[in-house]
Amino acid sequence: MNTLGRRVLVVAYYFPPLALSGVQRVSGFVKCLPHYGWHPTVITAKPAGYFAFDESMHREIEAAGADIHMTSSLDPTRLFGRKKTVTLPSESVRQALAAATQLLFVPDNKVGWVPFVVRKGLQLHQLQPFDIVFASAPPYSGLLAAAKLATRLTLPLVIDFRDDWVGNPDHRYPTRYHKRANAHMERRVLRTARAVTAINRVIRDSLANRNPHAKSIEVLPHGHDIGQTPPPAARRGTRMKLLYTGIFCAAQTPDFFLQALARMKSMYPDMAKNIEAQFYGLLPARSQELIKELGLEGTVSFGGYVPHAKVLEAQQQADVLWMTIGYRPGAHGISTSKLSEYMGCRKPVLALIPPGAAAEDLKRYQAARIVHPEDVNGIVQAIASLYQEWQDGTLPEPDSEFVASRSQKRLTADLVRLMEGSLN
Repeated sequence: MNTLGRRVLVVAYYFPPLALSGVQRVSGFVKCLPHYGWHPTVITAKPAGYFAFDESMHREIEAAGADIHMTSSLDPTRLFGRKKTVTLPSESVRQALAAATQLLFVPDNKVGWVPFVVRKGLQLHQLQPFDIVFASAPPYSGLLAAAKLATRLTLPLVIDFRDDWVGNPDHRYPTRYHKRANAHMERRVLRTARAVTAINRVIRDSLANRNPHAKSIEVLPHGHDIGQTPPPAARRGTRMKLLYTGIFCAAQTPDFFLQALARMKSMYPDMAKNIEAQFYGLLPARSQELIKELGLEGTVSFGGYVPHAKVLEAQQQADVLWMTIGYRPGAHGISTSKLSEYMGCRKPVLALIPPGAAAEDLKRYQAARIVHPEDVNGIVQAIASLYQEWQDGTLPEPDSEFVASRSQKRLTADLVRLMEGSLN
């Protein structure tokens, strides 16, 4: 029996056992909410075709005390069958699929999940009433479902934006009707919500500028679920290890990084032989071919997708963690959950990113090399500089206070403050 004081209904399509970055933020909140006296009940979709699954994360959340209810859904992922791992499409195929779904579905291709969420939420509320409804987007259909439930149940609604909605640079509205419909839905949801959060100031300002009559929007950045123990000391007597964890999509690509490694072999052969690069996650097939074309088989290794606990272990064993956002319109507003996790490891970060929200965070982190994502020579020089510091034992150390400010528990405390404030 639940002995906690308050109950929150969490609407989250992307949730464990689905894996990868889209599930990290909400699952982190769900794990920490009981610490503050809130009991979370999650409505998610039964797993269908997806790029990766992680049962261990699902078990962790259940062990933390959350109730998880999986519903049916009518969305394109059902075409792949139940809980089937699918191959990450090439970028051209991904863009074509995105264009098709944006033409056929408003606001997104998860809109067929909405009635199942509403039905399940009403049933659960009858069994044991909730105090509040919370949802994070994308998918934006989840916000529609949460708003419907909050209205039907006369409960406060708190919503969270991991990406912008109408201003999302990945959205290409095929007609004026599509954009007007999304704008109308965005306004309606924001007017229904009593509290709104966004992962960075760029998304916050974009939402606020389009919705001046909405409640104030607070920045609630991504957090990390890593303790306060410093990482192991840099390994000696081995090659410097650079690690990337996660996937590549849109303008994100490892190719400029790989080209830099190949260039290092010709420019600094003695240095290059003492450097290794490792990938955990999903590496595009074209990039795997590029590794062979560039003769990097002895330098680069690919571990594939592994459970999240293994990812954290690999991050702690690396010397430098690297990431990329890519260069494209709207990239300045991207803040990845990967970056917060990297910073939680307290390791130096090689960031191939344009100016924007992520770069601002890394400057505050104080242990990063920031390079334009397509500047191959700049990447070479950044790696060379990090290698020299690794050899000398002088790799940069982060600002501990800033790292602590991004802990998942501390950010969940901020979310709880907003939730409790919305009850009044």
